[in-house]
Amino acid sequence: MGFILKERFKELKGVVKDWSRRTYGEAEEKKKSLINEIMVLDLKSESMGLVEGEVVARKKLFDDLWKTLKSIDAMIFQRSRSKWLKECDSNSRYFHNCIKARKRRNNVVALRSINGWVEGPIQVREEVVSYFRNHFANEERQRPTLD
Repeated sequence: MGFILKERFKELKGVVKDWSRRTYGEAEEKKKSLINEIMVLDLKSESMGLVEGEVVARKKLFDDLWKTLKSIDAMIFQRSRSKWLKECDSNSRYFHNCIKARKRRNNVVALRSINGWVEGPIQVREEVVSYFRNHFANEERQRPTLD
């Protein structure tokens, strides 16, 4: 029973590899082909212009190119994730450092107001609150009536 299952998994692995090569291996070829077709239309447009059908075809080629590029990017991302899972490497130190750097960038240490620079968390908070309170305050206006 175990031997038969092992052999079936080997066969399945071969079939999946062939499918992967046909499906994703064609993505690079498709990308090159689309780029070449777009270049041909661009050269033609520079020399004598394009008719409406060729303009539509060029737009469709660009659409297909972007879809292909997104597919290739997704495939690369999935491969990198599977490698991390296999090697038990989550890059946690790298991501932790990225988060700390982002937190430092988003931190407001000082703020320039009408009266000059304001420093310190309490003063910065008060300045921000007063700015938005003044900015969104209702102004008393004479509004027209429909009488």
